Order: sequence, then structure tokens, then C-alpha cells
Amino acid sequence: MKFKITILAICVSMLSFAQERYRVLYDYETEKVAYLKLDKNNKVKDTLERPKIKRNSLVELQLKNVNPFAVDVVTDVKEEALHQGGSGFNFSSLLGGINSFSSSDMDLNVQNLPASDIFTRGNSRGPSISNSVSELNEMNSNISALKTTMMSNLLNPNLSKDEILESVLSTAGLQQDARLPDPNDNFYVYLTQLEKVVKEDKADIAQNITAMSKEVEKEADSTASLSRGELIERNYLISDLQSLLSNLNQSTFQTVENLNKVKQLYTMLEASSFERTYDYMLEADKVNIQLKFVQSDFASDADNSNDGSTLKTRNIKLYSKGGFKINTGVALTLNNFGSKSNDFYIENDGTIGADKNDYFAPNLSTMINFYPYTGENFNIGGSFGLSIPISGENKAKGVNFLLGPSLHFGSKSRLSVSGGLAYGPVKKLTNGLELGDTTSQINIDNITKDVYDFGYFFGISFSLFDIK
Repeated sequence: MKFKITILAICVSMLSFAQERYRVLYDYETEKVAYLKLDKNNKVKDTLERPKIKRNSLVELQLKNVNPFAVDVVTDVKEEALHQGGSGFNFSSLLGGINSFSSSDMDLNVQNLPASDIFTRGNSRGPSISNSVSELNEMNSNISALKTTMMSNLLNPNLSKDEILESVLSTAGLQQDARLPDPNDNFYVYLTQLEKVVKEDKADIAQNITAMSKEVEKEADSTASLSRGELIERNYLISDLQSLLSNLNQSTFQTVENLNKVKQLYTMLEASSFERTYDYMLEADKVNIQLKFVQSDFASDADNSNDGSTLKTRNIKLYSKGGFKINTGVALTLNNFGSKSNDFYIENDGTIGADKNDYFAPNLSTMINFYPYTGENFNIGGSFGLSIPISGENKAKGVNFLLGPSLHFGSKSRLSVSGGLAYGPVKKLTNGLELGDTTSQINIDNITKDVYDFGYFFGISFSLFDIK
């Protein structure tokens, strides 16, 4: 029992090592296709120009620079579906209900702050707050631009992962602030510090606005009498400060949200793979793998006008070699037995005579063609068949057996040209009689019989269907 198990394990091991491995590389960005032969360690062994891949080999289809944020891949194979080697991320729910790349209402309005004499007298906070708000507005705009740049790049199917990362870091570096680290050192640290700076600036501005409001109210209370115009102006000023504080909170909240979204997208970008790998067992003679690149669900969620249309379609063709093919065909053959075939007759004086049948007799044949598969349009193999003579009244009775080499032409080797040995019935004299002897018999059938002998044949057949 152990011996049988050992033999089985050895056979399985030999089969696994005998299987050849290939890799087909398609680069979405450059449109180049490369065919590579791999060794048993999955390392590149050779580059093939016009490959014919050994049948039953494992073919690894690898797609490079396919942006999963912008593009989905739909495959279509005649024989069977491809099995994807690895699954990508699901981006469909990442953006939620975002309909645009940037948000409105980001800027804070400070035009009305220094407009009042009551406010400006003895008060130095107005210009300070105005400058701080302008600086915060610029920072908010830069963060919004960073998010817009990142989204735009992610939805561009023609950008590689490295190009997107470089663009994001370059845009982040445009924010000039001594409190911020270099985004190229660690982008997550940069984003965290940027959020901290935004919140700190917002807190300083809010504190100054609150202090200004108290000063305005205090200064107004200290004035014994205010004109109607001054009273209205004071109320407007307090209202503007309260509105500014509200907008400040809203703007900062939106900026922090944008930073979180940038961090989320950057995390997904770093973890994503711009390569797709599919495994396919090549068993057919010819395979056409259609790759349909369509707009992704992520792009649809980011842009409501996205209709999910096909960006482009490419076809990868694979041709196999090796393996044993068998098909059947109907043939017209010409059989010839040369001097071995004669039409005997008895002359009036009883002498036995004969006419030579050294001509090609037409036969209707059924052929079984077998050949190792080496190409789509031409193969060399062999044929075995059975034929029945259709030559008329001189035909011998019985079935001919045919065997010989053959050439197979055309798509699926439908047309075959065969030749070789024919083994069929020919008439022979009995009772030791030979040509020229005399006999008392009147009917030639009484002194002849059909025996099988070797001849040769030539024929053309058209195959009906594949057996294997």
C-alpha cells in the first residue's frame, strides 16, 4: 500500500514539474504586450516574440498601471472565465454622497470688521484678526486644492501610482508655514500637524473675536448717550462678529473634513495595487481574452455624470501547441493494389486469363485523423480509415483498411491529405491453379476467392467534428 502511494506521489510530482508556466504582461499606460516564459520558481526565463504556448500550461495574465480608482476590468474568454488572482479594494462607498471635488463657503468675510469708529477707537484687534482670517482662508483654500488635486488624479486612468503620489506630495509642499514639517518625510505626520495648525489658528481667531465683542459692548456701555446711527452701527458690528464666529466654526469643520478625506484617500492609494493578475489554464487551440476597461464605481460615486462607459477594449490572443488531436472525416480515396489485383476469366479453350487491375480505384472512405497539435493552419499526423470501392462492376467485394501519414490544413485542420498502406480484398486463384493453366470449370467464381493483401492509397478528406 505504501509503495502504491509513493508511486502516485511521484507521478503527481512529475506532472506538476512538467507543467510549463508563462506570463503575459499588458501595460495600460504604454499599451505594450510582452510574453514571458517562467521557470519553476516563477522567475522570467525567456522573452517570446510570437509565442505558441504548450497546451495545459498555466498562463498568468498580469495587467500593469491599471488605476483601480478610475478603471474596472471586465474579462471575456470563449472557453471559460478567468480566475482573478487577487481582489482589489472596494471603493464604492468611500466617498459617500460627494458630488464635487471642492466645497463652497470656505472663505470668511472680514470686510465689515474695521468699519466702525466705535470699534476702531483704542482697539488694535481689528487689523490683527483680519490678517489672521486671511491667512486661515489661504490655508483652507490650499487644503481644498490638495483634495481636488488628489481626487482629479485618482480619477485619471492614464496616471500611474507613482505619478499620483508625486503630484499629491508636490501640491502639499505648496503650503508654506514654518510650523509644518516636510510632507515628503512623512505625509501622515504632515496632515496631522496641518490639522493642528488649522485648529490652533481657528481658536486664536475665535478668542480674539470674543474679546472684540466684549470690548465693543463695554465701550458702548461706557458712553452715556449714543445717537440712533451709532446704536444701529454698534448692533451691526456685534452681529457681524457673531456671524464671523459662526462661519469660522463652519469653515474649520469643513477644512478638517477635507483633511480627513485626503488622509483616507491617501491611505487607500498607498494600500492599493495598480496591477491585476489572472490565472488561466490554456487548453484550447486558440484563445482570445477580451479585456474591457470601464469606468469604476468609485468614479461613478465621485461624479454623478459618470455613465460607466467603456474606456477601451483590448484583445490578448494565445495560441497553443502540443497535445494530441483526433477528428473524423469523410474522404475520397484512390486505392491501388498493383499486380496483386487481377480480373480473372476463362477462355473458350479452358485457359485461365487475367486483366491487370493496376489502376487507382475510387473509394468512399471514413477516416480517423490523429496528430500532435503544432499550429493553427498546418499539422502533420496520421490517418486510419475504412473504404468501400465505388469503381463499378469490376469492384472487389469487402472493406479496405487504410493507414498512413497525413497532412492537415486550415482552421481546426478540416482538410486532410492522406496516403499510405491499403489492406483490402483481391481475387486469387484456388486449388493450386495459376495464370495460363486450363480448367474444366465454366464459372470463374468456382476457382477464385477474395483474399486480403496490401496495396497503397491516396486521398483527401474533410473532417466532420472533433473527438478530442
